[in-house]
Amino acid sequence: MDEQPDVLERQIEHTRERLDRDLDRLDVKVATTKEYVKAQAQWWVGIGAVAAGSLGVVAFWPRRR
Repeated sequence: MDEQPDVLERQIEHTRERLDRDLDRLDVKVATTKEYVKAQAQWWVGIGAVAAGSLGVVAFWPRRR
């Protein structure tokens, strides 16, 4: 290794900065995806609740004899 320690330190620092930027971008994408998945789950749970309520009304509606 004939490179100077300061050159290696600069290369390491540059790599760390690049990795930090990439991790920050990835964190934003993950956070956005998590919010989207939560919103979709809430929507489908709501649809399921409406469907279950409708089926309950049909199943338990008083019948005339």
